[in-house]
Amino acid sequence: MQYTEIKPDMTIADLIRSGAYGALADYIFTDMTPDRCYAKLSEFGFDTVGFVPGLHRMEELAASDGKGGATLVRDIYSEEERLANWDLARVKLLYFPAKEDSNTCKSAGGPGPKPYALVIPGGGFNRQWGFIEGEAIAAALNEKGIPAFVLYYRVKQEPLMPKPLEDMYRAIRYIDENAAQFDVLPGRYMLAGFSAGAVIASEAGSLNFGWNSAPDDFPNGAGGAQRWPGADVKRPELIALGYTVVSNKASFAAYEAAPEGSAAKAGAAAFLRRVGGPLVSEASLAPYELLDFIDGTYPKTYLVVNEDDPVVPVANTKALDKKLTGLKVPHITRIGRSGGHSFGLGIGLEVGGWLDECVDFWLTPEEA
Repeated sequence: MQYTEIKPDMTIADLIRSGAYGALADYIFTDMTPDRCYAKLSEFGFDTVGFVPGLHRMEELAASDGKGGATLVRDIYSEEERLANWDLARVKLLYFPAKEDSNTCKSAGGPGPKPYALVIPGGGFNRQWGFIEGEAIAAALNEKGIPAFVLYYRVKQEPLMPKPLEDMYRAIRYIDENAAQFDVLPGRYMLAGFSAGAVIASEAGSLNFGWNSAPDDFPNGAGGAQRWPGADVKRPELIALGYTVVSNKASFAAYEAAPEGSAAKAGAAAFLRRVGGPLVSEASLAPYELLDFIDGTYPKTYLVVNEDDPVVPVANTKALDKKLTGLKVPHITRIGRSGGHSFGLGIGLEVGGWLDECVDFWLTPEEA
């Protein structure tokens, strides 16, 4: 097909106005502020995150159903649920079907139903960097013959957690229940989360909020307690975590120590309140202290980050790597020297090619 031209000096607003991406355009970047809407693509890392191949795939999908790709944007909660709970209406699942004419990776199984990937973008639980950490990843997986889904979970509330975890599990159940329609193998999936999305994905293997979990009541950060409904899904075959947070202890300590009214205090406050509630405390954050709630049953894991990440310290990934090593959980840790935060595919960086390595690790059977 004749693709729309994409240039580094274009902005997010230009992409949306082009009309080339149909219904998918709303998910390139959610809850945008003017500084993001009118930022040039070059400011996000034009080649590094894969704007051209990812947007080309989105353009293909927008043209594939005669409805601007609208059939690929799914509500995973029922109409009744959405009417009764205002925030559920914003939860969406984007479907990226496998490219059957691609160089399908052999272990993906060739024609017929395949394992799938659920991709969870980050954004500080305030918004979602949909393209960089969602659609671009899904498009690259499609090139490998893997069906992919991008989850847009609930954001902005205080407290917010564990609602995004509920959204993740509902998405998995929705995909598995409609496996024939999506041409996927139910229960055979990997999770790929980035930044805040990695916090969500990482909990899928925890003892507290993991698959088939049913923890006790826990503080909701605003007084009283919440009851976790349980996951009741198949265990992920692999969890891929890009520049993840695994401990809020250091962040909370820094938040407590920062002067009132300072940028440091304000920067940490919003994220912590979304996790631990407006009355954020060590107690309200404790249920999400991942390292305290994992054991040797944690799924196979792939970790990727850069040493110079200014948003999420690399110490988080190193701590999880150490924990998984001690528990003898199969995992790969890829740490680059430079490239910062939110690099997505990381094309041209030291961590470049991480997704290929991750998929091979996922689909290669473990030795008996």
